[in-house]
Amino acid sequence: MNVKNFLSDAVAVRIALVLGKLLTRRAGYKLADSVGKWISKHQHYEMVRAVKANQWVVHDGKLSAGELNTLTANVFQSAGRCLFDYFHYIGRPESLFEIVSFGPESQQAIERIRNHQPTVIIVPHLSSFEVMGYAFALNNIPVQVLSFPNPNDAYKMQNKLRRRVGIEISPMSLSAFRNARKRLREGGSILTGLDRPLVGDQLDKYRPKFFGRETNLPVAYVRLAKEANAPIYIMACISQPDGSYFLTGSEAVWVASKKDLSEEIVFNAERVLSKAADLIRQRPEQWAMFYPVWPEVLDEIS
Repeated sequence: MNVKNFLSDAVAVRIALVLGKLLTRRAGYKLADSVGKWISKHQHYEMVRAVKANQWVVHDGKLSAGELNTLTANVFQSAGRCLFDYFHYIGRPESLFEIVSFGPESQQAIERIRNHQPTVIIVPHLSSFEVMGYAFALNNIPVQVLSFPNPNDAYKMQNKLRRRVGIEISPMSLSAFRNARKRLREGGSILTGLDRPLVGDQLDKYRPKFFGRETNLPVAYVRLAKEANAPIYIMACISQPDGSYFLTGSEAVWVASKKDLSEEIVFNAERVLSKAADLIRQRPEQWAMFYPVWPEVLDEIS
């Protein structure tokens, strides 16, 4: 079976919806653990190699082969549980309030948003990005979510589901960027990911360092924040041992000015990435990034 093609097909999302509706959390977690372990054993899969490479960097290249394999399995199992929870609670919105709580840093950002003060929220793919967005929607926290451009069929269907539950989502494009800029000028807020690497024609000249290595990560949020005189908050949804989710984050990062624009963008992006790295180090097994953030590391661990 071509797992990559299957996961990019809308059929996978339909199956997940059915399972989320029919299974208990206990049964869903058991299934997620089994599937996650099975996927991680296929060392030639691109997503498995990507997770191994990313975790290798996070742990400063100090993991043994056995430790790296175990951690990789844990990442896929964690991601599976989080995805199950999202589809499980889509039809149970009242129950989501029972398992999601907001930390003081995230509450600070939310207060700004509700007071119509422009705010930029940047999110690493820790634990459940989906549960965070759903919790925002259910708590009437209005943000425009800028998602990855050119989504595949599965991602398009997920975007439909996100809109159905009240999440305002826009795949990144020139038009979406302009709308985000306008929204911030008018006192609105945006949310976007920070750790999915750019590829192909998305690449730009900026290569900020993340965990001490240069990357092709997006930096457009720096300019958006500066133009709107808006703070940047790094926020993450962390899975807890009791099955709940905790929305935590950083204090506000205000864009610092530099004489050179390129230096300014990279400098501020690295400030943001440094805080994201701190969050990831706390829960590395929950970092569900299935694309190689540092492609050159693939050869180092092969």
